[in-house]
Amino acid sequence: MAGAARAQVSTPIDEGLAQHLLNRLGYGPSPGELARVRAMGVQAYVDSQLAPPPMPPRLEERLRALSGPDAHGEEALLRAIASPRQLEEVLVGFWLQHFREGDAAGRVVRPHVLGSYAGLGAALGKRGGEGAAMQALVRHFVTAPSANLQRSVARVWESTRGDQRAVLRRLLTSPEFLARSQWNGKEKDALRFVSSAVRASGLVVENVAPLMPFVRGPLSDKERAEFVERLAGGRLALAPVRPHEYASSAPPLRAIEAAQGSVSQPGPVLMTAPTPSAVAMAAARGQPADPVRLREQLQNQEFLRY
Repeated sequence: MAGAARAQVSTPIDEGLAQHLLNRLGYGPSPGELARVRAMGVQAYVDSQLAPPPMPPRLEERLRALSGPDAHGEEALLRAIASPRQLEEVLVGFWLQHFREGDAAGRVVRPHVLGSYAGLGAALGKRGGEGAAMQALVRHFVTAPSANLQRSVARVWESTRGDQRAVLRRLLTSPEFLARSQWNGKEKDALRFVSSAVRASGLVVENVAPLMPFVRGPLSDKERAEFVERLAGGRLALAPVRPHEYASSAPPLRAIEAAQGSVSQPGPVLMTAPTPSAVAMAAARGQPADPVRLREQLQNQEFLRY
């Protein structure tokens, strides 16, 4: 406990503790994040998630473009994988489960998860239940929390009238949450396993439709193995080639009308179908940098826990 408490003010922190933070406050590390969080330390990283950065414009664009019967589920999955606001997405999932709401309510809940509990409940038409909600929140982040921790969080909840930033700051910087005994203490569900695996791969993700069959229910060992092979083998079209996106590598000709006929001049042109070089570029984007290492990482039993 003492070592965990010291980690709040000293940097760099232990790699295992950084992994724990990224696992519990989000959906696992992407390449380079462990080093970044180690250098930041506990307090700075927790604060960065309690006052999260803006969403990348390209991600916002992709989220707006989602449509169809799976749109809400695809939005939840894409946010879990690609959003820099990782804690926000974990909290959305927690509150939807707590209030027994579906993915469609995510857009209602999201603006309130770092606000007041009263505002969160009002957005969903819920009243009361603060004691049960607080206890559930503590248990979501801490396995078998002590009575002392629950009393400590309850005091903050009462004094701030349910301000979630203040409550989470107390909870997520507590020695009990940071203790080594908490690391890898929970089992990943399908959404968390798939999201953390894709984040670990470092792949650019714009299309989550190929992932949806793997997050609709508990994964069997066979289904998990199939997913790992397809991800490591670059056989999931997560950033598909789109017509009109790639320029030809050959010097194209552009016809320009002139007074005395048509003159051909070199100039850039976007092809209506990808050229072989464009296909190779897209394949490279969909292929993990080190498939063997990724496969070994995802097949490790420790990766099933967080």
